[in-house]
Amino acid sequence: MAISVLGILRNSIKFSAVQAIAVLIGAPVAIYVATILSPEKYGVYGFLGLWLSYAGLIGPGITWAAQREVPVLLGNGEGEKASAVQNVSISAEMLFAIIPFVGILAASFFFSDPILRLGLIIVAATYLVGKLASLWSQMNFVRQKFNIVAVGNLIVAILTPLVAVVSIKSLGVYALLIAPLIASAVTFIYYLKRGSIHYRFAFGRTEILRLIKVGIFIQGLALVFWAFRLTDRTIIASELPLEQLGLYTYAMAFLMYALTIPNDFGNVLQPILYREAAKADSVHKGFGDTKRLTVYLALGASIAIPLAQLIYYLIIKLITVKYVGSIPIFHVLSYNLYLTSIALVPGIILTSSFVNKQQAVFFLYLGGLALNVIFGLLVIRLGYGVVGIAWVTICTQGLVTLITYILTKGYIFENTKEFLKFLARIILPFLITIPFYFFHDYLSSITSKMWEFAGLSLAAQAIVWSLTIGIFYRDYLSINHIKAVMREVNIPALLRLRRR
Repeated sequence: MAISVLGILRNSIKFSAVQAIAVLIGAPVAIYVATILSPEKYGVYGFLGLWLSYAGLIGPGITWAAQREVPVLLGNGEGEKASAVQNVSISAEMLFAIIPFVGILAASFFFSDPILRLGLIIVAATYLVGKLASLWSQMNFVRQKFNIVAVGNLIVAILTPLVAVVSIKSLGVYALLIAPLIASAVTFIYYLKRGSIHYRFAFGRTEILRLIKVGIFIQGLALVFWAFRLTDRTIIASELPLEQLGLYTYAMAFLMYALTIPNDFGNVLQPILYREAAKADSVHKGFGDTKRLTVYLALGASIAIPLAQLIYYLIIKLITVKYVGSIPIFHVLSYNLYLTSIALVPGIILTSSFVNKQQAVFFLYLGGLALNVIFGLLVIRLGYGVVGIAWVTICTQGLVTLITYILTKGYIFENTKEFLKFLARIILPFLITIPFYFFHDYLSSITSKMWEFAGLSLAAQAIVWSLTIGIFYRDYLSINHIKAVMREVNIPALLRLRRR
């Protein structure tokens, strides 16, 4: 079994192209919104966004189990059984979604601030409609109907910022909440029309209990994982002024834009890897190809870190000057580009039906969550503020990512020596990014000219990465590899995507 990096790239690039459109539209809109909303108002948006994020993590884990089983059943030619699992999982999840919906509505009555009260009501509606759209999107995805899902993502990418920019002056912070509600509603209608999964309501108690037993730890893992990812903002929301939360949320928004490419790659990899691993003779053969994939993720994410730091610096200095306090926050958070990207592969492997280590990953992230809370509160007490919170987030994510690779070692590598060589290969580009943090800080102290700053930074990046790739990664990024990628991606075909 050989999983093609270029094959995955060809499919993931469809989603990355959509995300590029989302960035081209969404980033200017986010900047425009920031010129209208104060950091405090942006903090209100960040606070309400936490409610939506946590609501999305509450569930019995049934669809997580289904997403893991359906690709394997399809790979084994058991289409009818795959449809049965799909229908039961969706039916049960839709019924369960009523609980968080009612919970958010009830919580709104406990807030005296009318902005927060109405905001939570909108959040409840957004959660419910978004849940429906998400279920149909996920099942199209695991069936590898990538074109349909890409168009669905494109609808969200265009409608969300469009609604926000049209209504921000009249609705204020509410515009940022209503925009995803409208986009999710339109996307759900699209999936009903174009992304049919032949859904039929089905409710089987035995099957639901079986799926819950499989999925509850995966759902718990998702809850702990995202709680781990949201701990920083949660602590800031509870301990610091809304203005500080606004600065942090603004910086985090741009980080999420940057993470779309590796996340799309990982999303496409998961169903392909599961389906192909089902045909392999052993676990090592099933997952062996992920070693090369991880090197590409590590190298690409590392190259993106100093570039993202530079772009964010220019955006703040040129446009959203009142968010200048978020620059040091983003410079720290940008290292999550690497840590999150390389964590994708071991996460997919450990939670697969072939390895079944989701419980170990659950407790790992639970421990990371505890460390995040303890040290996050500690740095607040010591007066290090939001930048200290950002460093705690990076350090705990780094520790968790390293341990996931140790847990995955036996399923990819034949011996420890091979594993250590692999670690050295993926850690090296990250180590090279660290001096850029200090270099950018030094540049900002010696020059106030933005374009001089940009020129020196770009020159340093070009020199450092050219030498790094030429010396250590010639086998991964030669001219022939680049030409092969261009042929495999087939740009003209991508441009025809919307006509399909």
